[in-house]
Amino acid sequence: MYQFHNEKKEITFDKYNTPTPWMNYLSNGTFHTMISQAGGGVAFYKSPQIFRINHYRFFHLPTDRSGFYTYINDGQEIWCPTSEPCKNKPDWWQSTHGMGYTRFQASKNHLEVTATYLVGKYENTLIWNLKIKSAENKKISIYPYVELGMMEFMRELQWQCYNKHQLSVYNREDILIYHYGVEEQPKPAETPLVYFASDASVSGFDCDRDEFIGSYRSEENPFRVEKNACSGSTLYGGDPCFALQLEVDLKAGEEKEINIFLGTAMTEEEVIKSVQRCRQKGFVNKSFEVLLDEWEAFLGKFKCELPDKEAETMINIWNPYQMERNFQFSRNISYYATGTFRGVGVRDTAQDILAMIPFDLNRAKEKLNSLFTQQYKDGHCNHYFYPNEGWEPITRIHSDNHLWLVMDVYHIVMEEGKLDYLLTEVSFYDGGADTVWNHIKKSIAFTRQNLGERGFPLMLSSDWNDMLYKVCRQGKGESIWTSMQFGTVLQMMVQLSQLMKEDGKAYLKLYEEQKRLINSTAWDGAWFRRCITDEGTFIGSEAEAQAKIWLNTQSWAVISGMGEPQKQLQAMDSVKKYLDTDYGIKKIHPSMKDYPTKEDPLTHYNKGCGENGSIFCHANTWAIIAECMLGRSELAFKYYQQLLPMVVQDKAGEYRYKAEPYVYASNIFGPESDKFGLANVSWLTGTAAWMHLAATQYILGIKAKWEGLEIAPCIPEEWKEVKIDREFRGCKYHITIKNKGKKVFLEHVEGRKEFSVEI
Repeated sequence: MYQFHNEKKEITFDKYNTPTPWMNYLSNGTFHTMISQAGGGVAFYKSPQIFRINHYRFFHLPTDRSGFYTYINDGQEIWCPTSEPCKNKPDWWQSTHGMGYTRFQASKNHLEVTATYLVGKYENTLIWNLKIKSAENKKISIYPYVELGMMEFMRELQWQCYNKHQLSVYNREDILIYHYGVEEQPKPAETPLVYFASDASVSGFDCDRDEFIGSYRSEENPFRVEKNACSGSTLYGGDPCFALQLEVDLKAGEEKEINIFLGTAMTEEEVIKSVQRCRQKGFVNKSFEVLLDEWEAFLGKFKCELPDKEAETMINIWNPYQMERNFQFSRNISYYATGTFRGVGVRDTAQDILAMIPFDLNRAKEKLNSLFTQQYKDGHCNHYFYPNEGWEPITRIHSDNHLWLVMDVYHIVMEEGKLDYLLTEVSFYDGGADTVWNHIKKSIAFTRQNLGERGFPLMLSSDWNDMLYKVCRQGKGESIWTSMQFGTVLQMMVQLSQLMKEDGKAYLKLYEEQKRLINSTAWDGAWFRRCITDEGTFIGSEAEAQAKIWLNTQSWAVISGMGEPQKQLQAMDSVKKYLDTDYGIKKIHPSMKDYPTKEDPLTHYNKGCGENGSIFCHANTWAIIAECMLGRSELAFKYYQQLLPMVVQDKAGEYRYKAEPYVYASNIFGPESDKFGLANVSWLTGTAAWMHLAATQYILGIKAKWEGLEIAPCIPEEWKEVKIDREFRGCKYHITIKNKGKKVFLEHVEGRKEFSVEI
């Protein structure tokens, strides 16, 4: 059904009807397109909330509609090279996702068509490049088509009956132009015009969707394509679309190339100039070549040769590709997320930054500076915000948001080997500005000033587990996990203080205080408890009826170094005993139904779903890291390998797993669900960033330190040799790790191996 082509950094599909739409993201940083293996998808300029270009019907049938279609009327039948949406399918078909582009190849009735979609750096436009070849003399008509929507998707749902009459679509010099200008839109001066054009001669067009599609029809059978004649409709109120009619006369064996451009510009004059540039000879080829070069350079920052080729495929290509898309889009829009309410999450984006740092320090710093603008002078942060939309941020205070910023700063300093970034001045949300160094000091101060009755950090609105908001509604609930996160960044502050020639004893003292609590109050006998409710109940305890053990406090007891050595081992042994499954590690065990009470349960998630006993892939990454830190390489790689998308999909079955086999999902339904193995919320998930860190910095062990590049692998015993290329501080390191396999005893951990390293 699919095949990886690593030499081209592509994956191909030989059938259009995958279990769910399998997506790709095309982007130049300003203009974006999410496109499926069957041509469905959505394009937007900067923001899917206020500058969305076309309709995409989330959760509605038929699946994966609408999209970016080209209808071909070859005189015999009407069909599409994307396969969808026509009922007539090509005789042969294949689609391909690559790095920033998607390609469709199809043949029918002696006609061969290749359609390649990309967004290049030179214009804010989705290019689709059509190459058409016939085995016989043939005259055909082609109809590129996009169903437009109102740019503000939520307003369209609520007010379309009025707002639709303020839309206009018209033709200027064979360029179709869409103007969205409704009352009280958020940023009218920044709202672009949308255009649709071709570098081929246009014989007809339509701007009115109902005129092009026809009554009681759909994308499957447009009336104007059947009639083989567009009507020339414009639209000044109604339901808009872009449709062009292009006539193509082919000789036997001849190939013709046609390009379609769906783009944005601010004025009609700029639209015309943009289209003129797009139509220039060589523009499309140059855009594609530069796109390939940019991805080659990006992915070249870290490459490896491994005995496990599936792991190699993910580490070299698809994991960093997914990570970069997460970094760019946060959790905003995917097949699962409608892109209607989430902006830039501080917690989410801060974690995405961690994986970007080794690839592009400048982008990482720029994004982190943006997050710092959401920090208050007392140290806490807004939960998420809207830099493109200009809406008011979500001001809910979580116990963890501000601490992720410390982790980012530490990793930037270690990568760069300089203290310059710490001295950069950044503004606060509530006025004033200070250095990055003082910003993260305030992060620590806020947590220190918000400790609960037992000494752990107050949960506030919740911590990383959003579902725990119910344990702290009275403001007394405490987070044991946040204590471990706090401990992790306190150690970073100690080291940064030393580098800054400042006294870090206060941070060390705080660390030791929290560590004592972790090993006394938080320890349950075989694992670490999760949190304390307003009423003083310990969630995540053997004494409780449900949700007895939670994954995160076991892994972070190791990551933070706060758990005593034997307790770390016992906690992670409990993870293996109670939480591990064939498809990954569950977040909690057992799942909850009516806990702590039937009247006020902690969650309404069904058993085995979401935060209630699913395999939360993001949290699995921390278990991998913890096992590496314990030196248990076989278990670490087991946890890593079993969540490789192509591995878990193969094990669960294509139509059970459903999601893409080339990118990570957020969660997989757990064994207490009747859909055990179903992947959910793929692409935009913190799993991508952390899985890359787990693989490269812990399993392969290549980590930036102040003194230089640390090489401390934790690879399986059967791996005899690993080769790695890693760019670091202006140099490219070529590293060969040879596994001698001799076991040694180090501290409390058995199983560390001896390695020889050649650089």
